[in-house]
Amino acid sequence: MKRPTLAILAMAILLGVAATRAEAQKKDIKARGYFGVGGGLAIPVGDYGDVAKTGWLANAIGGFTSKGGIVGARADVMWAQNSLKGEDGHERLLGVNADVVLTPGHRPAQWHPYFMGGVGVYNGKDTSPGVSGSATKLAINAGAGVQIHTGHRTDFFVEGRFLTIRTSGSPLNLIPITFGLRWGGI
Repeated sequence: MKRPTLAILAMAILLGVAATRAEAQKKDIKARGYFGVGGGLAIPVGDYGDVAKTGWLANAIGGFTSKGGIVGARADVMWAQNSLKGEDGHERLLGVNADVVLTPGHRPAQWHPYFMGGVGVYNGKDTSPGVSGSATKLAINAGAGVQIHTGHRTDFFVEGRFLTIRTSGSPLNLIPITFGLRWGGI
C-alpha cells in the first residue's frame, strides 16, 4: 500500500472516531449498538461494467450511534458476485468496510435519511476457466440511504453507495444497492 493511501485511511478513521466521541461527550450520553442484514444488487460501472453483468450481494452490518442518532460508525461485511460477459465464470468479491455515518434530523422519526463514507478491504477472485488466484485490495466508498421505522427499535433500510476497489490496473467500480432490516440503535 502506498503511503498517501495509508495517510488518507488513517485520517478518515481518526476523524470518524473524533466526531463520534465529540458528539457523545456533547450530549453526555452513551452510544447504542445495532446490527442488521441485507441483500440486493451489485451494479458494475466504468471499465468493470464492460466485462461484468449486474450481480447480487448479501451483507451484514453492525455499528453504534449516539443516543441522539446524529453521528455513528459502522462496519459491514459484503459478499458480491457478478457473472462475466462472454465467459464462463464470475467475479466473487468478499470485503469489509468501516464507515462514519451521519444522520440529519430529529428523533424519533418515522423515516430518516443517512449518509456514510469510509474505507475497506476486498478480496476478489475470478472463477473463469484457466484463471487461478485472488487479490486483496483497499477500497473506498460513499453513499446514502433511508431508514424506515417499522417497530420497536426495528428499521427497514435501503441504501446505495459508490464503491471503488483499487487494483493494479483500472479500479474495480460498482454500485451496491442494498435492502435490509436493522435492529437496535436509534
